[in-house]
Amino acid sequence: MECSYWKFYNAFALFAETIPHNKLRDVVLQTCHRACISAKAEAGSGLGHELRNTRPADILASNWLCGKPAAFDLTVVSPLNPTFISEAGRTAGSAAVAAELRKHSANDAKCSELGWTCIPLVAESYGAWGSEAVQAFSRLASYLATRTNSPKSKVSAACTAALI
Repeated sequence: MECSYWKFYNAFALFAETIPHNKLRDVVLQTCHRACISAKAEAGSGLGHELRNTRPADILASNWLCGKPAAFDLTVVSPLNPTFISEAGRTAGSAAVAAELRKHSANDAKCSELGWTCIPLVAESYGAWGSEAVQAFSRLASYLATRTNSPKSKVSAACTAALI
């Protein structure tokens, strides 16, 4: 399989468009695989009755940071949603910040119990990304640059250009 930063760029360019949640999940999952990160879609805990039916991760990436798995929880929010519109008119990215906090509130306890790190990947419908998503994509770009023997600056620039 050929991996190049252009394929990485093209995959993330899809994020600029309004695409369904599952397609977004699939692109991130494929990019994890291209970067040789073991990842699984729709990962539930598989443990205990109370946690069995939970799904705190749209994508579970094994060995994300210091050997600890990351539970990526993707969501797309509209700053025009009545819940966000007042603050969104004053502060750019505020809908993404609110969605990140909501995801942490819903998933941190479950993830902590499982030894996972909760990482919300939040996109606003007009293209802004939450800060945690930007950090995760930067790390993913680093992994992909190493995997493809491409300059990190080019992979990071391609990722940043597609995300902003």
